[in-house]
Amino acid sequence: MTPKKPTEKEQKKSLKNYMQVTSSVFQMGALIALGAYGGKYLDKEYSLDKAWFTMLGTLIGLAVGLYMVLKTLNSKS
Repeated sequence: MTPKKPTEKEQKKSLKNYMQVTSSVFQMGALIALGAYGGKYLDKEYSLDKAWFTMLGTLIGLAVGLYMVLKTLNSKS
């Protein structure tokens, strides 16, 4: 038995879903980088011994990015 070939409409929907998930992953990376960069700037501005703002900014960027990815994945279900 040969597998059923997807229709053009199904192929477009699949590609659209793939592109949305891929873009949300890139968005997550950008949010993490932005949080780390902002934290690094604040650490330099306040002359801290440890990189507290960098760690906090990275974690906030990670949390927001993960939320955005999960939101995108849940809307696909």
